[in-house]
Amino acid sequence: MMSEPAADREWLRRACNRLAERHVVKDIVPDTARFVFLLESPHVQELKYGAPVSGSSGASMSRHLFGDAYGRLPLGVMVKKNAEEQLHRPSLDRVGLMNVCNIPMQRTAYTDPDLVREQADVLSLLESLRTYTGGNRVSGAAAVLQNVLLDSLRRRLRRLWDRNLYIVPCGRFAQRFFALAETVSPNWRVMEGVPHPSYNNWSKPQYAPAVAALVEAFKRERPQTVPEGPTP
Repeated sequence: MMSEPAADREWLRRACNRLAERHVVKDIVPDTARFVFLLESPHVQELKYGAPVSGSSGASMSRHLFGDAYGRLPLGVMVKKNAEEQLHRPSLDRVGLMNVCNIPMQRTAYTDPDLVREQADVLSLLESLRTYTGGNRVSGAAAVLQNVLLDSLRRRLRRLWDRNLYIVPCGRFAQRFFALAETVSPNWRVMEGVPHPSYNNWSKPQYAPAVAALVEAFKRERPQTVPEGPTP
């Protein structure tokens, strides 16, 4: 593991906390969850609704997991409502949602121009990590920030250590960070190769085997109750 100045790590952690003051989306992992979907980071719709995958990506997930009737209802919106209003819909009780990074990694999600200017350097680093393709090893300040994000992810994953779960890292970013976190419980079943649900990826032929395996596992573990009302 590369060494890094403690001051640099603390500065980046403080900068992320500053961004999180009004731009954080917390994980939603109820005690009843059996499937925990790990995604990248929130964006505009997630900030609006206060839940991961609250936009078109979340709607795609709903359609594949619950059927076409739910294809216009983002998964994050339904899971949050189910948890906050204690609706205890069995299908939604089994879903947990996490982001690798709980603040947006794209500056376009931040509406305060003063904050964007103030944190321009950190936002540039977040964007560079988000678009990293693996061609070169992350180094310098980006590597330090990556470790800050990994510290947070490890803490949150360890809270789930004793639970029997399917962990579903969605997309290359989430898969890379999940691997780097090196935190895998013997109680978990990790589902490999599931893409991020953006750009209709869950319907693309190249991802069909991984998505089909996920949907089959979800149906197998899902309570045999019929969905009622606007949420399953």
